Amino acid sequence: MKAFGLSEPEIKLELAILLFQKRKVSSRKAASLAGMPFLKFWEELSNRGIDLITDETYVNKSGELIL
Repeated sequence: MKAFGLSEPEIKLELAILLFQKRKVSSRKAASLAGMPFLKFWEELSNRGIDLITDETYVNKSGELIL
């Protein structure tokens, strides 16, 4: 499938990011929809400047990220 010049994996990734940004799915669910490992999905979000801190993510008193 080549819609708008995007491959199927690219379309899945774009849709997953959109759903995550609209808080329709968690970051873990979005990663699954995109067909990629959770940490790779987070890396992609970071590369795009998308906020990674959500309701499912916490930072402890030491500033360590807890998933």
